[in-house]
Amino acid sequence: MARHLDRRVQRTRKSLQDSLMALILEEGYDEISIQDITEKANLGRATFYLHFKDKDELLLEVMNQLILDFMEQAPQLTEAQWRLQDTKTIVKLFDFAAAHYDLYRILTIGSGGITASRQLHHSIAENIMGFIQAELDSLHAEPALPIDFIANHFSGSLLATIYWWLDNDLPYTAEEMATMFQKINLLNRDSLIGIKQPDAETEPVKRKKRNKDKQHKTKVEGEADPGEPTQEPIKAVEDDQT
Repeated sequence: MARHLDRRVQRTRKSLQDSLMALILEEGYDEISIQDITEKANLGRATFYLHFKDKDELLLEVMNQLILDFMEQAPQLTEAQWRLQDTKTIVKLFDFAAAHYDLYRILTIGSGGITASRQLHHSIAENIMGFIQAELDSLHAEPALPIDFIANHFSGSLLATIYWWLDNDLPYTAEEMATMFQKINLLNRDSLIGIKQPDAETEPVKRKKRNKDKQHKTKVEGEADPGEPTQEPIKAVEDDQT
């Protein structure tokens, strides 16, 4: 009997959640009343108050569920976003965002969405912070800035990029977004945790300098420089002339 009641409670709460989400997308959160929610769910007001004290509490449950759904994907996605090594995995992140466009709409509509968006930001930052700490430990590196600040920066960068992409009706493909996101963040990421990436443009210059230093060293040690003629052949020519 208890299991039957639990299932009925779950169905009721799910119905109220679905009704709220649908109404937010239709009207915006601030315009919705509890009466609107119960009518949409075909339930009475008394039933609503058995489960939630107000619509804000219902919204919080909706947001927690949506964020939970997102964070089930997040360990793989946020690790890819932090490490920025595999473009294909970053593509999945943008594909995931496009497939959950309703979540974006809810996060950007009304005052309730602001709170939910901050909660999502915080959840992603905590996840990224774990990857940062693990990488620092493995590399024995010292971060240039506190890791909670770095994680917050990358979490905000990720969400802002996704929001911009969705708000502009996906002007680029997920593959293009992944490539651009990787390029703009990679150098910043490595410098923040104390890793210096080799500069491909200056490497030939560095190689030329190393060769020059090596040639100078051979001269000092008295060895013949292969780039200059030796003195012995010159002496031989002089002897022949005499």
